[in-house]
Amino acid sequence: MHIVRRRDHDRYGQTFKELRIAKGVSLSNAAKNVVSKSFLSRFERDQSNIVFDKLYRLLLNINFSVEEFVYINNQRNNRYQPFHYEDTKDYVDQQIIENSNKLGKYYYQRWINNQIEYDYVNFLKEKSIMEKHHIAKVSQKEKQFLYNYLFAKET
Repeated sequence: MHIVRRRDHDRYGQTFKELRIAKGVSLSNAAKNVVSKSFLSRFERDQSNIVFDKLYRLLLNINFSVEEFVYINNQRNNRYQPFHYEDTKDYVDQQIIENSNKLGKYYYQRWINNQIEYDYVNFLKEKSIMEKHHIAKVSQKEKQFLYNYLFAKET
């Protein structure tokens, strides 16, 4: 378990709060299934440290990646070094795979049940993420469907 500790010049909680508010996500929804609302409030006021796993899941709740969060936090603190993705790659990749697998199954089932193309597009999006990790293969027929769908929406 890796604890994200703030240094005197880091304000991870404040950065998180700004991003949460910018996304229009309530404190309750951001904390949902990860931490208590009161803990998240303390974290946002930089009064509590947080383990990386929980920070990662909180970022998922507000639809931000670890890379985006670290980059923005570095910008806020006038540190302009690149984020070293390799430091968290194994953990983040595993989380991406698990989330894409769950979402893919969810959207596929919705598509089977109601035949709404949007659900099939979302299923294929998750499948393409899995393909990047060499776990799934998007067929030529599926790629053609995506091309046709996206082309029709753009025009």
